[in-house]
Amino acid sequence: MIKDLLIAEKKQYEVHLVFEDNSKYTGKIEMSSDKKRVKIKHQEGIEWVPLDEITHCSLSVQLYFH
Repeated sequence: MIKDLLIAEKKQYEVHLVFEDNSKYTGKIEMSSDKKRVKIKHQEGIEWVPLDEITHCSLSVQLYFH
């Protein structure tokens, strides 16, 4: 999961995160310098969440056709 989050941060992919309490956020992320938390910018605002509370992570990759 950490590898996916690092890719999402680098490429600015949108992620869908599900947490232990079944709450969900969808947005763009930024890893903390200690790699124990992630900042997610979502529709309702910005949250810092501990990585150990995330139970599922999905990346949303945009495809461009020319």
